[in-house]
Amino acid sequence: MTHLFKCARCGKYTLHDDACPICGGHVKDPQPARFSVQDKYGEYRRRAKRGSGKVPAA
Repeated sequence: MTHLFKCARCGKYTLHDDACPICGGHVKDPQPARFSVQDKYGEYRRRAKRGSGKVPAA
């Protein structure tokens, strides 16, 4: 099965999973992680966001 990837440097989409063929940048999955009601790491993510100042502390 072939997956679509997006270059973090130039923003182009590619089927290469190791590096971008245009600029040689790192490629990543362009889709966000799936939502789950039983989010095992949600507390850690929220704590990291609060620590970075992106989310106000409750």
